[in-house]
Amino acid sequence: MVTNSVTQSANDDYPLLQSYHHSSESLPSKKKVLGIAILAVFTVIITDSITSKHIQSTFQSFLEWTANNLLVGFFAYIAVYALATILFVPGSILTLGGGFIFGHAAGSLWVGVLIGSGAVFIGASLGAIGSFLVGRYLVRDWVENFLVQKYPLVRALDGAIEQKGFHIFLLFRLSPIIPFNAIDYIAGVTAISLQDYTRALFGILPGAVVYCFIGASAGNLADGQNAANGDRVFTIASIGTFS
Repeated sequence: MVTNSVTQSANDDYPLLQSYHHSSESLPSKKKVLGIAILAVFTVIITDSITSKHIQSTFQSFLEWTANNLLVGFFAYIAVYALATILFVPGSILTLGGGFIFGHAAGSLWVGVLIGSGAVFIGASLGAIGSFLVGRYLVRDWVENFLVQKYPLVRALDGAIEQKGFHIFLLFRLSPIIPFNAIDYIAGVTAISLQDYTRALFGILPGAVVYCFIGASAGNLADGQNAANGDRVFTIASIGTFS
């Protein structure tokens, strides 16, 4: 009886998250298997970012290819950025590299920054929406037991998210309180609607413009990737999210 009372009390404190317990019980086995597979990919990515950094090298090769195939590369860049976001890969290297590529290809710094920022925004937004859906329907257990526990601020604001979700997540996007990739998945287990979550993605733009400007101002692609300690950002952002 005491245990049941405590459980009921916890559910009353966080009404917007309690639906998780019901949905997880009815989650089809195929979705659970897919969720486990996604978590395995996350583990491989964070391990690689600390050790061999093959993903980082792959990004560098991809950016070089994009620079030599601008038209097709623009759309490929958006697709890769979206996939990287879903797979929990920090996008600093892609953002800085994109700023350099599009900045120099446009022949004008600010036109290039505009194009690069647009590509980053589209790719990051598609990836963020994908992460939101994955977090809500496939890996909700992991998000609830790991990410939400790591960032208790989300629980503290749980009651306000249903009414002011757009404003809260817009502020999250504009601040470094919670890493970009973590916000995507955490949002999936809150009461924010997909519509409000999508509108709040405009908070990505200021950071995208700054990173693209830094990349476009670099003398070469290597400088663009190393600007603002890009290599360290990749690793630190990953460790900060998973530690």
